[in-house]
Amino acid sequence: MTDISIGVDGSPADRGRMALDAGSYADAVPLLREAILDDPGDATLRADLGVALENMEDYDGAAQAYAAAAALEPENPIYHFNQGAVAQAQGRGHDAANHYLDTLEREPMFAEAYYNLGTLFYEAGHPEIAAEHYANALKARPHYAEAASNLGLTLRRLDRMDEAIDHFRLALRLRPDLATAHSNLGLTLSEAGQYDEALACFAQALSMEPNSSSLHINISLAWRGVGRLDMAADAALKALRLAPESAPAQVELGSVAAGLHRTGDRAALDALLSEWRAIVGQSAQLDHVTAAVGGAPVPPRASDAFVSQTFDASARRFDEMIGALGYAVPAAIGAALLNHAGPGAADRDILDVGCGTGLLAPHLAAHARALTGVDLSFSMLQLAARRGGYTDLEQAEIGAYLIARPRSFDIITAGDVFCYFGDLGGVFRSAAASLRPGGLLLATVEAATGQAYTLHEGGRYAHDPAYLQECLTGAGLDVLELSPLVLRYEAGQPVEGVLIAARHP
Repeated sequence: MTDISIGVDGSPADRGRMALDAGSYADAVPLLREAILDDPGDATLRADLGVALENMEDYDGAAQAYAAAAALEPENPIYHFNQGAVAQAQGRGHDAANHYLDTLEREPMFAEAYYNLGTLFYEAGHPEIAAEHYANALKARPHYAEAASNLGLTLRRLDRMDEAIDHFRLALRLRPDLATAHSNLGLTLSEAGQYDEALACFAQALSMEPNSSSLHINISLAWRGVGRLDMAADAALKALRLAPESAPAQVELGSVAAGLHRTGDRAALDALLSEWRAIVGQSAQLDHVTAAVGGAPVPPRASDAFVSQTFDASARRFDEMIGALGYAVPAAIGAALLNHAGPGAADRDILDVGCGTGLLAPHLAAHARALTGVDLSFSMLQLAARRGGYTDLEQAEIGAYLIARPRSFDIITAGDVFCYFGDLGGVFRSAAASLRPGGLLLATVEAATGQAYTLHEGGRYAHDPAYLQECLTGAGLDVLELSPLVLRYEAGQPVEGVLIAARHP
């Protein structure tokens, strides 16, 4: 980088701004600081210093510079907006929101402030509020394509699919080159069953971003929707070749493999697994999928790496996906808790193992003195933290976590967690040891009959109720109920499960 401050006439302020305009931020900073010493009352100099520091990712320094500018010119909305942007980059969402509100108090038509508020609330798990802010951004600037696209994304999360599609199309009328809008429109159309149009959207996005692994994953999803598993396999393998370390690509390959197994196309399945192995060698996803489709012995449980990668890959869209499946587990566990523990008195220490994004928290809150969530997936824990309701969240393997905490909990919940264990004897004994006398274990599993447990092609285990009874009794727990339950619907078909309630004597 050329030091443009050398050999250039003019004041430090002029040279600093020249460096800033040229993108030479490291050169701009000392010059602007010198200029501030010469003219400490110039708010624009402090704001320019903030811009340089922000681009250098010195967010603390930028925040100080913008705050100084705002102190000098408190009615300037830009300085408040800049403080909000820095706070948002630092993860200080509450502070950022307050700065954006200060901005809007001074300039009610500041579209970017509404847009950034929308992003804050979307990421915090409040899509209804996010939608209002994105809509306000569009009102303030009707040609704001990014706001239209993000409003579409938010409406999709709210399951307002027709409105979402309309806003993605609006974004593309405003900016036909907005690849993310083409991709998100394609995803929404896929979810609505309009696969041919979805594929056309993905093709448009791919023409702009040909090396996007995620786009090839989306194309695979759409091809699976129309039953073209051969094309889905081709797209998913392209995604993996572009990003061999991509867990989402491998998760999608697992779904394609499951489809090929269901259709009985063993030759295509073997070819897919062989090509997958040629790209990555060995991986937790490939090993587990191979076992699930009958290509290797069934392990006693899914590996930690398989579970964490699977849920890290799906975390961002997990609540949307599960909401579309009629997911009944949180409400069922909440009803079982009320049935076996009575009305909540906020006097129980509760452990939610495999807490995921925190869907169980609202059903447990009334009973909890302390509510701890544990999960292998860091991405899921981040979403649980945003949802709120937990006093503590920890990333850990649940078996080891339970063993380390004998007689620590009054209630342990496990919604759709034990479907990643085949052999349940050990984990049930660990749960029993972690319960206090009189404590409750509430959980769900997928149901099977005829053998203790089976590993389905989708990678999850299902268990026979007789085996559940045996393992619970062997762990020293009194079985209160093993009730049939429809956990969710997949491809319109019910996934049968079992609701477990057991008590420590």
